[in-house]
Amino acid sequence: MCGISGVYMSGNGPIDPDIVRRMNDALRHRGPDDEGYYADPEGHIMLGHRRLSVIDLATGRQPIFNESGTVAVVFNGEIYNFIELRNELIAKGYKFRTNTDTEVIANLYDDVGVDCVHRLRGMFAIAIWDEKRQELILIRDRLGKKPIYYAETRNGFYFTSEIQSLTAVPGLSREIDECAIDLYLTYSYIPSPWSIYRAIRKLPPAHLLRVRGDKLSLERYWQPVFEPKLDLDYGEAKRELLRLFTESVRLRLISDVPLGVFLSGGVDSSAVAAVMSTITSGPIKTFSIGFSDPRFNELAHARVVARHYRTDHHEWMVEPQSLDVLPEIVRTYGEPYGDSSAIPTWYLSRLAKSHVTVALNGDGGDELFGGYPWHRVIPALNRMASFAAPSLMHRLAGSWILPRRVRTLAELLSMTEAQRVQRLRSFLTDAERDRLYHREFRDRVERSADRYLEQVYDSGSLDQYDRVFKMDLLSYLPDDLLVKVDRASMAHGLECRSPLLDHHLLEFACRLPADWKIRRGRSKYIFKEAIRSLFPRGFLDRPKMGFSVPIGEWFKGEWNSWVSGALLDGPLAQRSILDRRELQAILAEHGSGHRNRESLIWNLAMLSLWFEQYTPA
Repeated sequence: MCGISGVYMSGNGPIDPDIVRRMNDALRHRGPDDEGYYADPEGHIMLGHRRLSVIDLATGRQPIFNESGTVAVVFNGEIYNFIELRNELIAKGYKFRTNTDTEVIANLYDDVGVDCVHRLRGMFAIAIWDEKRQELILIRDRLGKKPIYYAETRNGFYFTSEIQSLTAVPGLSREIDECAIDLYLTYSYIPSPWSIYRAIRKLPPAHLLRVRGDKLSLERYWQPVFEPKLDLDYGEAKRELLRLFTESVRLRLISDVPLGVFLSGGVDSSAVAAVMSTITSGPIKTFSIGFSDPRFNELAHARVVARHYRTDHHEWMVEPQSLDVLPEIVRTYGEPYGDSSAIPTWYLSRLAKSHVTVALNGDGGDELFGGYPWHRVIPALNRMASFAAPSLMHRLAGSWILPRRVRTLAELLSMTEAQRVQRLRSFLTDAERDRLYHREFRDRVERSADRYLEQVYDSGSLDQYDRVFKMDLLSYLPDDLLVKVDRASMAHGLECRSPLLDHHLLEFACRLPADWKIRRGRSKYIFKEAIRSLFPRGFLDRPKMGFSVPIGEWFKGEWNSWVSGALLDGPLAQRSILDRRELQAILAEHGSGHRNRESLIWNLAMLSLWFEQYTPA
């Protein structure tokens, strides 16, 4: 696991090597063990790399070249089938100087060109310099586990693993993209290809970007496929699911450094810990985070798994004093990021790094097998809407005589399906946005959040459950959850691996019938049945808790004065973005217990803290 950076200039050279070195230095936390550089003789390209040594500790220094020296590669990630690919290339006559997956990428590209991406099984952000074609190619993995940011300027094309690294580029504009602020406040994250800065963009997952001369070409090379459904009976599917999952865990145990598991106590991380325990010798290391508030604390469930498999178990309690680490977390993410579970993920990564260099996790189980409430709620509302008269529902929604919940239901049933999804997956309704935003700001962003959802939500021929699953795989998973884990883990020099997001397993799960995933209101049905024998009786049948934080209570108590100051007197309040009276009303509404506004308040507070950390003087 590493950090990558580089500069490409088609004719504006020479490249200032100090720029790449400064960009690379900003990624030191991602790769604390080593650094490397390559500059071509013509002065068109310079690549930088920071290394976290995990495989081939002795000879794996990057950049790495193909056998003939015409292809240079810097790479962030892991290719889990690299040994298989290496053997195929050796059979074709290729010779290797290292035992790294990076050299496999270089020679595989030499053999088949950019089609090499279809053979790669793993997580990756890859930069390839093709000397013969004088072309730079950036490739991001299918689900976006590893990041790539880039900027095109008059002085060249720049790329890197984290947005902070691009601040080393002289003259790069730091003008804020106000549409990104609207997206952030609506969803709590800034989705690709946007970033908080107009001049900087994210390479979307499953895309490759070619840079040649003054031309950029963006291509999508993969997307999840849900049809046709697999020709298997339920028993066959359950057995194949367990086989693929076990294989995925086994592949992610390839390492020359110690490994462990993030164990939340939920179904997915517990399944990873269980399978890892059954296929390894000796006790595995497990790591868990807890809270003093029992409504958010899953430590008891994590301990059940730890005792059952006799793991070497470690725990950490997160308390309201965690406020002290928020500025550091904001710096880690580099742009506004509003998922409050970044706090426990930060501490969990720090805890794990004190014992191991690689940690497996349970990310992806909810997206693949229908584990979120909206996976049931959205299809149910779609069915109800098919029997409702939109005009009547619209009138009921505007009736202040009815209770809030009834009005909200009527409003949802009056909407189109896409509008309904937008409402349920947003932290701001249209009416709330109209009240919260200053009029000029509202006019400038022009409903950018609505346009974004239209791009990712497929309201076409797919089953209504699959439409929601696909939306999560293309938006919430890569732009929220995977960002959270990548930044928090790499801030501590820890590599995280996600067996449930192996693309072979994912492609299999996508083609399972939806009623095998959600059956009679029970989420993740087939996955739980496939792993049931691994756990004590009843362990898999409790309600889902989720990896959340008691910030709502903290806002009423220990964090009250801080959040009020951040929203009403901090740098956010000094900008013509939000209405002060509405901010006061939101705080009062939450403080009185009249309505839970913790998510919106958190998003606003983190935006204010970001302005405090990053706005140029």
